[in-house]
Amino acid sequence: MREPAWMVKYQAREALKHGRPEEAHRLLDAMVAVGDRKAWALRGEVIRGYVDRAERALRHDDIEAAWKDLNRVSPLATPVDPGVSQLKEVLVRLALAEIRAMLEAGKPLQALEAIGRLRERPSDPPALPALEEAARHWQSAIDHSDRGEFEQARPSLARVRPQMGARTTGLDRYEEQVNVRDDRFRTSWPRLQEAAAGSDWREMLRCADEVIAVAPRHREAQQARNRAWQVLQPEAVKPTPNLSDTVSATHSPMTESPESPLALPKRFFLWIDGVGAYLVCLSNRISIGQATGEGPVDVPLFADVSRIHAALTRDSECYLLEASKAVSLNGHVAEKAVLQNGDRITLGNSCQMKFELPVPGGLSARLSLSGGRRLPMAVDGVLLMADMLVLGSGEKVHVHIPELEKPVYLIRQKDQLFIKWDGEFRIEGTKHEGRSPLPRAGTVIADPFTFAVEPVK
Repeated sequence: MREPAWMVKYQAREALKHGRPEEAHRLLDAMVAVGDRKAWALRGEVIRGYVDRAERALRHDDIEAAWKDLNRVSPLATPVDPGVSQLKEVLVRLALAEIRAMLEAGKPLQALEAIGRLRERPSDPPALPALEEAARHWQSAIDHSDRGEFEQARPSLARVRPQMGARTTGLDRYEEQVNVRDDRFRTSWPRLQEAAAGSDWREMLRCADEVIAVAPRHREAQQARNRAWQVLQPEAVKPTPNLSDTVSATHSPMTESPESPLALPKRFFLWIDGVGAYLVCLSNRISIGQATGEGPVDVPLFADVSRIHAALTRDSECYLLEASKAVSLNGHVAEKAVLQNGDRITLGNSCQMKFELPVPGGLSARLSLSGGRRLPMAVDGVLLMADMLVLGSGEKVHVHIPELEKPVYLIRQKDQLFIKWDGEFRIEGTKHEGRSPLPRAGTVIADPFTFAVEPVK
C-alpha cells in the first residue's frame, strides 16, 4: 500500500535534516511528477541540502564529493540559483588552478587528464580551451624530445607560451632542459653511430646509454644498446630450465624444438613507435635474476638480486611464483604462491615489480618494475605472452596505445605469431588486411600505429 503524502514529506524532511539530500530527492520525485505543489516547494530544500553537503565536503578537501553533489543538484536548480552558481564557480576555479599548477610543474599529460575530467562536469569555463591547447602542444614537445626529435619539439613549445600568460616558470625550466638534452644528444648520437659502424660493442653500450639518458624513447639507440648487450653478455640469453615438476604445462612444438629454424624465439623485442619498447617472453617458465653473464635468466635485472632469484611458471590456469632466494609477495615472505592480478613482488630487499593480468580471461601477463630498477635491455616493461597480446586504448590491454580506436591483437599459434587488426596494414612493405603471419623480425605499419618485432639473439 502506498504511503500517504504527509508521511513521504515527513521522511523527506528527516532525510534532509540528517544530511541525505539524495534520499529526499528520491522520495519527492514521484510526488512532483503528479503535480503535488508542497512536494515541489520542498525541492528548494533539497537543492539547499545538496549545496550544504558539497560545501562541507570542500571544507574537508573532498573536492570529488563536492562535484558529485553539484552533478546531482544541477538538473534541479535554475541557472540563476545563487547557491548552486557559487558552488559551481568555486569548483571550476579550483579545477582550473589544479590544471595550471600541473602545467607549471611540467606535467601536461596529467593536465590533459584533468581537463578531460572537467569537460565531463556541468561546466564550460572560457579559460579551458587555451589551457587544453597549451597542454597538447607541451605534451607533443615532450614526445618529440623523448624520441630525440628536438628540432620538432621547439615549434610545439613556441605554441605553448602564448596560452600560458605570465605563468611560464615551468615552461622556461623545461625549455632549458630541452636545450641541455639537445646539446648532449648532438654529441653522443654521432659517437654511437661511429661505434656501431666499427662494431665497438662496449663503446656502443656506453654511447647508447648516453643517448637514452636524454632521449629515452630513441628507437635506434634502444636497438643499438640491446645488440651491444647481447654481444657482451651472451650467457644472459641461455635457454630457460625445463618446466617445474610442481606445475603441469602443455609443451608446444616451438618450445620442444628450439633448434628448428621455424620455431619462435623464446624472447623478442616489441618496438612501438611513440609508445615504447617491451621484452616479450614466450616460455612457460620465466627465470628472473641478476643481469650478469653467469646466469641463464630470461628477465635480467640491474638490482641487488641473486643470479637466479625466482621463476614464474605458467600452466593452463595461472602463474606460480617460485623463490630461490628471499622473495616477498604483497609484504609477506613467500617461497611458492599462485599469483593474482595486482600482486606486488619484492626480490631481496628493494627490487619491486608488479604482476598484472590486464585482459580478463587471458593468461598473458605484464611485469612492471618500480623503484628505479631496470633491465640491461632498453625496454619499458616485460610481457609474458601466453596465447595473445592486446595493444590498444583503455585499461584492459597489455600495451596502452592512446587514440587507437580498434585494438591490435598479436596471436600465438603453435610455432607462428599472427597480427590481427580490423584494417589495412603493411608488413615489410607488403599490404595485408585483417589477419596475417608475423615474420621473426620485421616492421608493421598502419595509419594509427607502427611497430617492429626483433628476436633476442
